[in-house]
Amino acid sequence: MNGAEIFGIVILSFWALVYLLKGKLEKKGFQIYPFLLLWRKDTRSEWFPSLASSKFYKIFEKIAVALGILSMIGGITLILYILFNLLIPKPPQVEATQPRLEPIIPGLTIGLNQVPELLLAIGISVTLHELAHAISATSNKTKVKGGGFLLLIFFPGAFVEPDEDEFNKSKTISKLKIISAGIAVNLILAAIFFPLAYFLPPLLSQGVQIVGEVKNYPAYNASIPVNSVILSVNGHRITQPQQLGYYLKDSTTLSNTITFLFPNGSIVTKIINVTKDHLLGVYVTYYFPPALYFILDFFTWMFTVNFSLALINGAPLIITDGGKVFTELVKKVGLNDKQSYVLQTIILILFIGAILLSINPPQ
Repeated sequence: MNGAEIFGIVILSFWALVYLLKGKLEKKGFQIYPFLLLWRKDTRSEWFPSLASSKFYKIFEKIAVALGILSMIGGITLILYILFNLLIPKPPQVEATQPRLEPIIPGLTIGLNQVPELLLAIGISVTLHELAHAISATSNKTKVKGGGFLLLIFFPGAFVEPDEDEFNKSKTISKLKIISAGIAVNLILAAIFFPLAYFLPPLLSQGVQIVGEVKNYPAYNASIPVNSVILSVNGHRITQPQQLGYYLKDSTTLSNTITFLFPNGSIVTKIINVTKDHLLGVYVTYYFPPALYFILDFFTWMFTVNFSLALINGAPLIITDGGKVFTELVKKVGLNDKQSYVLQTIILILFIGAILLSINPPQ
């Protein structure tokens, strides 16, 4: 069985256990639906009132409205851009680099070893997102009547529930502030973690790790094990993938002295003749001490999750925050809720189409 099948069996076994314990869980306050577990309770009506009434937070809310509208536009643009690129025929080498909207499937689209970092990033991001909604509700004199946690298939989440009557009676700008606060938090977190995810790895890398080899190319023919780490080429220390190609091409001969750290812990230096194009025939990535992998993967997922939440949740897809922003804005040009939902349904269909074409691109 592959990783995806193993993960699927684990998830199905977990949900089978949940249904077996349904009676006991419901007595504890859980609500159970197909692949959805909810825990809801009444909560305090005000959240961090001192922060909510501060000048700093009032400024944040104004910025949040602008960011919420930008995310809505960005989400629509992303969907249309991906659809356009997938529907227009392109050469295979170009098509392979096109952006896609592929679902996260452990064992298939991501490695099982990345699941803990992913779930931690989602849990933190969603909790802070919902907390921002609650604080903005307090800031705009709307009570928070409830909140809780959820588990959708295997994705953790959280939610808050502002008092619906008070929310509906609020001014449009107050509604936009409450809705947009969560989106803004995700964009801010994405901005914070972007440099940590993309600039730290080159600084902390201690070599380049071979994650794949091309059959009948020099590394394969020299019996270099996959997962070996290249430490140096012709005396030059290697810490970044692009350095490997640079120093191989910089050599005046095809014969290169390369030092490896093998998976068994031994350090081996070999003289390897590369191809006439100075290729070793390997796929490489950064290499870090084991303790750093979790931290750096977490940073990457914090950026990825928050940027994705900001754009996808910012898109007007009926159930998203972007959908609520869209509804409030179109009311100002004379459209009602029903017309807003029709437009959002069209965008939702396009979104689903982009996902399906990303999984099975046209030939």
